[in-house]
Amino acid sequence: MNKSSNVSLIVLALEDDNVEVLNSILRGARHPVHCRRISALQHLKDAVVENTPQVILIFADEANLDLQTACNIAKQHCPKTPVIAVSDLVNETTITDAMRVGARDVVSLGNTERLVFVFERELRSFDLEHGFEDVMMSAKRYKQELHNLTQGVTEAIADIQEGIVVAANPAWIEMFGCANKDNLIGTPAMDLFAEDDQQVLRGALAACLKNKWDNSKLRINGCKQDKKHFGLELLLEAVSFDNEPAVRAIVAIQSAADQVPEELLESSIQRDPVTGFYHRHYFLSKANERISEPLEGGVRAIIYLRPDKFSNVHEDIGLLGTEQILIQFSQVLSDYMQTQDLYGRFGGTQFTAIIERGSMAEVEKWAEQLRKALAEKVFEHEDRSTTLTCSIGLLEIDSAETPIEDLLIDVEIACRAARDSGGNAVQVSQITMDKQQTLEADEFWSATIRSALMENRLRLIHQPVASLNEDIDNVHDTLVRIIDNDGNTVLPSEFMPAAERTGLTKNIDRWVIGASISFVSATQPKMVFIRLSRQSVVDETSGEWILETLKNSSIDPHQICFQLNEGIAIVHLRQVQSLAEQLRSAGCSFALDHFGGSDNSLRFLSHVPMDFIKLDGSIMPGLHKDKELQEKIMNMNILAQGKGIKTIAEQVQNANTMAILWQLGVAYMQGNYVEASEVTLEDTNTGMTLIDLPAIDEDEAKARIT
Repeated sequence: MNKSSNVSLIVLALEDDNVEVLNSILRGARHPVHCRRISALQHLKDAVVENTPQVILIFADEANLDLQTACNIAKQHCPKTPVIAVSDLVNETTITDAMRVGARDVVSLGNTERLVFVFERELRSFDLEHGFEDVMMSAKRYKQELHNLTQGVTEAIADIQEGIVVAANPAWIEMFGCANKDNLIGTPAMDLFAEDDQQVLRGALAACLKNKWDNSKLRINGCKQDKKHFGLELLLEAVSFDNEPAVRAIVAIQSAADQVPEELLESSIQRDPVTGFYHRHYFLSKANERISEPLEGGVRAIIYLRPDKFSNVHEDIGLLGTEQILIQFSQVLSDYMQTQDLYGRFGGTQFTAIIERGSMAEVEKWAEQLRKALAEKVFEHEDRSTTLTCSIGLLEIDSAETPIEDLLIDVEIACRAARDSGGNAVQVSQITMDKQQTLEADEFWSATIRSALMENRLRLIHQPVASLNEDIDNVHDTLVRIIDNDGNTVLPSEFMPAAERTGLTKNIDRWVIGASISFVSATQPKMVFIRLSRQSVVDETSGEWILETLKNSSIDPHQICFQLNEGIAIVHLRQVQSLAEQLRSAGCSFALDHFGGSDNSLRFLSHVPMDFIKLDGSIMPGLHKDKELQEKIMNMNILAQGKGIKTIAEQVQNANTMAILWQLGVAYMQGNYVEASEVTLEDTNTGMTLIDLPAIDEDEAKARIT
């Protein structure tokens, strides 16, 4: 391969040494690489946008460098650039995991020969793909030049001055059904277009005269001499006629001879000949491609539309005229189509589309305008006419993970609901309405949480952790509540989901940490457990902030145990490992709660440095009757003990469960049966009022078990 030109290479790495080694390896293989090191994920987007690299290498083992996030950034902003992960461990599992998130391969600095081979392969792939694009661009330019040479034959052209047609070529005269040129010259231009489109055309003509038009195509309806309408795409450009400003209107008339074989094949096979929309099968294929593309802004929605009582058309128009009505029906749909919209005829009288607009409110407005236009139109065939209404279902596409088939089922249900209610209606799907309600609820809770933080209306709750097989005293699990404006207590189940969706859990975490440090300083418990949210885990500043806060306090870090949900560790293992190591190195303990809820729980015993696991409370009900579950917990406990990790059972509600846990060797427990939670902080400001917690009677807890 050609190694004469510099290779643009972005390396995502925290250590300069790694980049120097990589640079040395590639230059030793005679690749004149130009390495640009990026030390943080947030800088990767700007780097690839400024200068599209030929290869991106990511040192995936380094803390705070999440491979999946980096691959997502690369896919969105430079999708053709290959991403290679660099790791100390390279095997089939690590390669599969890396490829699953978007990397092309995994290499190591220890195997330089393979690293060079993989690098050259991906560099060659990048060069070939860009070379192919250059060929295609040349072909398109050639086609456009050929088109320009023949535009006198393939375009209908008219010059418009002060709203009057002053010149027109034969193709324009024929298009509008005029007998000759004399019948057209001197005619008001607006008379040649449908009344509904005249205001749009006036604005475009005025903008063009002022050189404010951006060469966009106008999709409007022409009006022939016999008053029949037809759709067209109009290009406008400013010209001079008799030394006075004028606007030239151009309509491209494409014949089969103008189309390349691929376009002819698409037209004849992929598209419905009556409406010009994609056939069902091809629409599904195109739709899957579309929804997998990142949405830069606004919303993406799927539309399902059916005419109401189409059988009446048979009576009004006759059976042979129904296809002509569908042509006119689809023309109205086309009038409301934007360039990026994707339309399909799903069979019979069923139509579907994927559209992108600024918001769901705009989608609903668009659908309502379309419904109204169809209801007001008079459909004609020969000497007969009829009217039609339609029912439209709408569904917001909020995830590329949902198959198009499932989306169509949901949006068809919405369309059916509109038909069942009498038709001539737009119906938003229940899923989208639920999402809108969630957004409204999030707005409410976001304001409530921010207000509670500002006005100090959060409160801590402490639940005792009691002894089972090992002695423990004065240890508490920490929960948080909001006191609303009426003085009522609001549970986390009401506000925490909204806090997670609106990015406020980190703010709550930091309030809880500060309040807990005050509580520890004032009451000197042996230990308190403090939960961390996903947002705190993925925020690379959290560890430093916590350590600095502890340093500025008077408490012993051993009095704090930070805990987080096992589900967070599943998704963000690297960040969890890093944070756990930071906190434990400062003297704090670390724990995973809701442990045992997944099939892969046991692997975290080796991968996450921790001191406690909290057995998932959801597996406690019925434990005393489930032998298989008892064996699972016993095995978890044995493995944990072998690694010096203590087990705590969550949500223990009755004596039967406690007795089984004691026999299984579980160290500690918590739950309503041990003791109900108590409010422990009335105010977390300086000079707080504290409410004493009743001490846990260890002997009494043991007596309950026996």
